[in-house]
Amino acid sequence: MKKFNCFLSKLLIVGLVSSSISSFAPPVLANETVVTTEETTSLPDESTTSPEVSAPEEEAITVPPAETPITPPIPETEQEPLKQDVVTPTITDAPTIADPQPEAAPEKKTIPLQLLGINDFHGALSTTGTAYIEGTAFSKAGKAALLATYLNNAQTNFQSEKPDGTTIRVQAGDMVGASPANSGLLQDEPTIKVLNKMNFEIGTLGNHEFDEGLGEFNRIMTGQAPLPGEFNQITEDYTHEASTQDIVIANMTDKNGNIPYGWEPYTIKTVKDGDKEVKVGFIGIVTTEVPNLVLKQHYQDYNFLDEAETIAKYDKILQDQGVNAIVVLAHVPAVSTNQVVSGEAADIMDKVNTARPDNSVDAFFAGHNHQYTNGVVGKTRIVQSTSQGKAFINLKAELDPETNDFVAVPDAEVTPVQAGVTEDPEVKAIIDDADTRVTKVTSEKIGTATTNQTISREVEKDSPNKESAVGNLVTDGQRVMAQKQGFNVDFAMTNNGGIRADLLVQEDRSITWGAAQNVQPFGNILQVVHMTGQQIENVLNEQYDEEGKYFLQLSGLTYQYTDTGDANQPYKVHQIRKTNGELLDPNASYLVVVNDFLFGGGDGFKTFTEATFEATMTQDTDTFIDYIKAQEADGKTIEAQIEGRKSYISPEQIKAEEEAATIASINAATVLPDIKEGITTFIGKTIPNGTVTAQLKDSKARTILSTTANEKGDFTLDLQSLNLAKDHVVTFVVTDANGYSVAFDKTVLAKDAVNNGNGTTTGNGNNGTLTGTTNNLLSPPTVAASFPQTGEKGSSVSTLAGLILLGSAAFYLTKKNKHKSIA
Repeated sequence: MKKFNCFLSKLLIVGLVSSSISSFAPPVLANETVVTTEETTSLPDESTTSPEVSAPEEEAITVPPAETPITPPIPETEQEPLKQDVVTPTITDAPTIADPQPEAAPEKKTIPLQLLGINDFHGALSTTGTAYIEGTAFSKAGKAALLATYLNNAQTNFQSEKPDGTTIRVQAGDMVGASPANSGLLQDEPTIKVLNKMNFEIGTLGNHEFDEGLGEFNRIMTGQAPLPGEFNQITEDYTHEASTQDIVIANMTDKNGNIPYGWEPYTIKTVKDGDKEVKVGFIGIVTTEVPNLVLKQHYQDYNFLDEAETIAKYDKILQDQGVNAIVVLAHVPAVSTNQVVSGEAADIMDKVNTARPDNSVDAFFAGHNHQYTNGVVGKTRIVQSTSQGKAFINLKAELDPETNDFVAVPDAEVTPVQAGVTEDPEVKAIIDDADTRVTKVTSEKIGTATTNQTISREVEKDSPNKESAVGNLVTDGQRVMAQKQGFNVDFAMTNNGGIRADLLVQEDRSITWGAAQNVQPFGNILQVVHMTGQQIENVLNEQYDEEGKYFLQLSGLTYQYTDTGDANQPYKVHQIRKTNGELLDPNASYLVVVNDFLFGGGDGFKTFTEATFEATMTQDTDTFIDYIKAQEADGKTIEAQIEGRKSYISPEQIKAEEEAATIASINAATVLPDIKEGITTFIGKTIPNGTVTAQLKDSKARTILSTTANEKGDFTLDLQSLNLAKDHVVTFVVTDANGYSVAFDKTVLAKDAVNNGNGTTTGNGNNGTLTGTTNNLLSPPTVAASFPQTGEKGSSVSTLAGLILLGSAAFYLTKKNKHKSIA
């Protein structure tokens, strides 16, 4: 067919002057030229340079089948364009008639798609912070007006590369809630305006959308005015604007099984390029941990369905409709290292792949734990953009109109938002207006400081202590407020990254609402959880990885840490005590206040995920403000300083303390009665389960007797084999479970003289019946009360007390292996 077409093409050129030639060619050429041009401009770059692609002119000429009737000739005036547009390029290709090249396969038409995404925005209109992306820290990242410009630039660049491409902007939950004052005080309505201005089209729910109940969230999404007196006056006066987003949520229903407020489980967007189109489905998912993260009255009316089962269900529903390009917007945690994804998002997709191997989920936007994520699980790209607008996701893909699916696993980048671009003027105007409106509230006085000095969040640089004055104040406040709410908590811990600013104090020592809110702006929900002493030790050790960039502020406990000699874990916790000095029991359970970020394993503190949930408190922002207000109401001023809640101790110091403690504990527990000639059985007391040996000092025989004390410390030795005589010295050695030993020398005394009643001394001799009495063998000396108590540190005083107690006994301390048998 190819040769026949070429032959007829040549014949057409020679015979154009003949009126018998059909007019079939011009309309076909015109249509094909347009399509070819369109296809060429939208092809991937590599296809336009392929040497195998034939010249387009020959393929533009299409000859009808032989049976097609010949139409009447066209006028000469209509043939001229044909000569100019078609004939010349066909003549150029004339040599191919004799030896035609194989016809190149037509390039497959695809449709470019860009998805720009964020998660966990939290009303961060003006917030900046550090974005950690693949191990690199980008400081001072964020601000909504900059984010808007970054998104616009990314879209412009994409469409300059792909003129026929389509961009859709999406968000994966927590767009509101836990917001700074300029959004939170206005019920996050400025955030709705800002996201509208940024053209976000689709979003899902996060746990923070439940903070004030879904009814309030729906109010701000629909742009309704609040009820009179429901909120502060500045909110009532604010201009309300409905969101332009479609909210999708598939795994949450009311108790009747319906998705509330008219939301849908998924939405379908039709992506077009000319006459080609592909439908893309977006499924919404929220974490099933919502009941652990919000107040009961805000979740008790809803059911939360398994994430993986729900995705598999709606994947099938979409595919049954011919929708094979599927994106999940899921407020569930994820993290990646070197493109290897872990966390709940990865686990969910593993379950989906097992339950439904033919699923067509191509992209998965995660959230909730504020961690950078970019990697592939199975055939699904999983991404997350940290939080608070500090970074955004730029996902690019090609859609196949024939399969209605993504051509391949999409590519994605997570880009930090930093200064260096112009702020979007329209977004900035919304933020400036919000700032002006909230000033009256943020300037309200809530407390009084002891001095007019700033209470700093600074920690000692290059020191593992990393304790701050304001960190102590924040955690003290959390512990006190939890106790005021009836929780008998032992400790409070918070991530240092959640403390965003110094507590600024006015010249008159006033503390304002805004100053306190700046310290704790995120509004993380506080949780009361049960943790064992061992779990607390483990989580404290998790601060000390090789980088040590994530650490905790604490209240209610102190601890020491020491060197390990391991570069990957340079320090470890040595000893943890409550504020009353009591050591933590590894097996005991303690009540601890933490925020929901830590409870979810944020900042790499995985042990917090092992804690057992007890109850939910209020947001950390409100708790801190309420604490300062409560102190003011009680007539107390606010002060805080670094107290040494974390302190370093060297291995040498630890060894010295252990030795001193060993001397004190063994001396305090050991009672050795006098040894007299003729004694065969020796009964003594020492530390529980301690090993006791005895031998003659300087004896050539070197006979060593050994026994183990019982759980009460009682022990018995048969000394008969030592053949004891007056002035012999017996050395007793007591060894504890750690291999520390203390030696005691006892000199053998003469046995008591026998009183037969015939002496000259007047008295009742009882006719000698009391000879050999040993009734007082176990009676301790009268100075026993001066022994140091078990667990005290040794000192010259305790050593002297031991000497007084033991009379002529001498003791020394050695570190050696335990004695296990008689030599």
